[in-house]
Amino acid sequence: MKKAFFPLVLFLSMALMLGSVLTAFAERTAGAVIDDATITTKVKYELAEDVKFSTLKTVQVDTHKGEVTLTGKVQSHEEKKHAGSLASKVEGVVKVHNMLSVVPEK
Repeated sequence: MKKAFFPLVLFLSMALMLGSVLTAFAERTAGAVIDDATITTKVKYELAEDVKFSTLKTVQVDTHKGEVTLTGKVQSHEEKKHAGSLASKVEGVVKVHNMLSVVPEK
């Protein structure tokens, strides 16, 4: 029984060590991923609640280590600036990369 148990313990130990090493290389813990998801949700909420963004479907929000990237289309430079301003005010946001394209409605 002891001989059959040893390979299982060895395998589980190696799996735990590999998981730790991969987490260190990725530099993103589960907590960091959850924090980024929370920030993304809060930014989307702020944009959705703002009257100026009736076309929220065209704005995507991505967060990595507290840095928010806004992509998509807005109708004016004022909307682009306003979206960046809203995002920067959300708790936990370290930096905003405003990559929104201005495409006026025709």
